Amino acid sequence: MSVFPLLYLLSGVVLNTVSQHITDLRFSAPEAHIIPFVKFSATLVGAALRRPARSAATREQAWLMAAIGLLDASAYTVYCLGFFRLGATLSNLVLSGVGQVLTAGFTRFLLRKRLTHGQIGGILFVGLGLAIRAAPASYFQPGSGSSGGGGGSGGGGGSGQAATGAGLAALSPEQVQGAAMVALAALLYSLLGVAYEKLLKGPVPPPPNGEVMWNVSILGFLASAAYQALYTLPNWERLVGRHLAAAAAAGRPPSYVAGLLAVFGGLFNLHMLVQAAVFKSEGAIGVGLVNAVRGAAITLVVAALFCDDERRHLCLTRQTVASAAVTTIGGAIYVLSGGQRRPPIKPRVAAAEVAPGRPAAAAAAAGEQEKEAAAAADAQPARKDKDA
Repeated sequence: MSVFPLLYLLSGVVLNTVSQHITDLRFSAPEAHIIPFVKFSATLVGAALRRPARSAATREQAWLMAAIGLLDASAYTVYCLGFFRLGATLSNLVLSGVGQVLTAGFTRFLLRKRLTHGQIGGILFVGLGLAIRAAPASYFQPGSGSSGGGGGSGGGGGSGQAATGAGLAALSPEQVQGAAMVALAALLYSLLGVAYEKLLKGPVPPPPNGEVMWNVSILGFLASAAYQALYTLPNWERLVGRHLAAAAAAGRPPSYVAGLLAVFGGLFNLHMLVQAAVFKSEGAIGVGLVNAVRGAAITLVVAALFCDDERRHLCLTRQTVASAAVTTIGGAIYVLSGGQRRPPIKPRVAAAEVAPGRPAAAAAAAGEQEKEAAAAADAQPARKDKDA
């Protein structure tokens, strides 16, 4: 069993815990999109420090890296838009649930991989855990309308807090739009995972991780930097300035915020390095399963660190505990069941196997005749070229 899924889980929990703390500072308006800019800038700088002087990528790998970069930038942007409409808890739920189903389908039909019985069981457990989280809270707390859930993704507001305890059945039109955006992000991330696994496990050894991350991050950085230059900076006082002043008044000066953002950027680089190792050892479905278990772990950690009377939506309930437990069991079953396997490729059938009653000598002679015919066919173009 590889240790990388565990490291990926731990780094993700720490990263999202820091993100939750940054979110609580409210140092900027959600539409400022400071976190995406920090994310793409940090990964680009980290990649630049490790990027080789010469590219080692083939043309196909270069196209794959460009596609991964486009998918990453698009998915993260769409996810942020949906996150601010739906809220942290339900965004995690939709992203994990939809993403896991799509990733399993894509890896089966695009990468032609089969799952073991243990892996299928792990996916079913994860799906059950997510379904528990999506169910109305009244199923677990009769007569109570209290909210449950845990945030974890970095980002902004809690527009979905009112519906957190109600599951997915009582979403407002704005939240339905957010759910659709997060589902679209899950689709893009699933395609990204398949493309990334194909890059890492193709017939040609993949380029160094620094080169991969450079190509993956450059497009997101350019798009995010353009957004900052064209929208955030011209509206700095409204989007950031007054929020920073309010945070400073609450005892969180700009230097503290900047330090947290730097820590976030460093943690994101570490998280991406471990993620690459998980993609290589466990594949796209393994990454999706760890992300689902990570959501359950974040629910527990965030509740322990951030639950209070003003943030009841981050506190534990029977529903969130049950969902976290079932999801974690599913992830453990998946990881312990071993790696994915490709469908068996049928070997060429020998002539003696095609016609069992045929004498071995006749079968060998037929094989020699087939070789001579193939050699003659290969020689025909050469003769034509010589005559020309």
